[in-house]
Amino acid sequence: MFSLTVLASSVIGFAGCGGAGDGLEALPEYEDNKEMMIGGWDSPPNTLEDYQLAKDMGLTHIFIDEYFAPKGSQDYEEILGFCEEVGLKAIINMGASIDGEKPVDDTDYSVYPAVDMVNYWDEPTIGRLDIVREQAQEHEALYEGKRDITFYVNLDPNGGGGDPEEYMTKYCEEIVPLISGRKILSTDVYPLLGRNGAYSVSSTWLPRLELNATYAKQYGMEQHFFVQSYWSTLTGTRELESIEDLRFQFYVDMAYGVQNFSYFTYTHSFIEGFGGGCVDRENSCKTTEIYDWAKQINAELTAFDHVYLSFEWNGTMPIVGKDNPDGENAHFMALKSPLSSLTCANSVSSSQDSIIGQFKDADGNDGLIVTNYTDPLDKIDNIVSFDFKNANRAIIYRGGERKIYEVKDGKLDIRLSPGEGVFVIPVKLK
Repeated sequence: MFSLTVLASSVIGFAGCGGAGDGLEALPEYEDNKEMMIGGWDSPPNTLEDYQLAKDMGLTHIFIDEYFAPKGSQDYEEILGFCEEVGLKAIINMGASIDGEKPVDDTDYSVYPAVDMVNYWDEPTIGRLDIVREQAQEHEALYEGKRDITFYVNLDPNGGGGDPEEYMTKYCEEIVPLISGRKILSTDVYPLLGRNGAYSVSSTWLPRLELNATYAKQYGMEQHFFVQSYWSTLTGTRELESIEDLRFQFYVDMAYGVQNFSYFTYTHSFIEGFGGGCVDRENSCKTTEIYDWAKQINAELTAFDHVYLSFEWNGTMPIVGKDNPDGENAHFMALKSPLSSLTCANSVSSSQDSIIGQFKDADGNDGLIVTNYTDPLDKIDNIVSFDFKNANRAIIYRGGERKIYEVKDGKLDIRLSPGEGVFVIPVKLK
């Protein structure tokens, strides 16, 4: 599925493989000193081997709950020791969700080397944001002068019972300024839907991504988004059918500048009626097919995450495909501030609906996340056609691999498989 078709361009090989004087030495290079967070929700069985399995899948972080061990117990401390031993960063779950009560836990987690974040609330309602503000103040007081522990909250994608923009503004203006360390804007939309044999992509996904991206840029925050690796008739989410279902989510999210991700769920959920997950809950070191898909995608992403993370998001352009029989896409029509053009291109079109994220690096180089926005279940290829303003080469990262292509007269066509996305850096060599 990773065959690359560049219809109006010719492959000239990998960077550094050309002969003397071909100009390839002038292509932008990026130091490998940045790492994408890839987390997993739900603790696995309590063994060193199970935590090594999570690390081997390519996870950088794991959310630690109390299913297998209560906080303060020897078993819980053993779990944090497992994380340290295998090189996983732990996120401590406080257990508060929706409109619950404020949890009581004043443990100093900075004394545990593996702990990187504390998750204070999952999807607080707008009425609970005042409590979250108190938690931010208490967090700052507890960790002042100590090792950095990130304050983390996962926001409600529906606005916490209020207007989504009012909810987001309240969080960003009243809580974020209290946080002295890393600032993360996190939420979750599980976009692959299915009920009674009818399948679709959630219409709330793109508007939520747009809202998060806009606020993250305005308030100087990193973005974190959960990736759907579960399904349930209770939530209307469908079973994942292929690796394309996962890849699709990552690249659409990245087109809106999302830098950090977590799988929901990593461990098969204890919630009755939930399926999926990457590993089994009751049987140690038993993986699912999703584990293998996730491991492959994680390797693809980490192969070029330092490049992607060197760019800053500057907007997203939706494109209605020429072969779209309706001539419109309701998901695109729900967006409030989509780009209508790209600064690096005279024009761009596609055969099927597409999402293109626009980025810039510190040296002014353009970057584009180009994504096939058709449901992977439909198994439709998509040809995206560019007319660049000032480029005769394109660096393309596909499946984690870097290749360089000649761009003739500014024209570049890229064929995307179902669920596929690529990162494109158009450049001009002398």
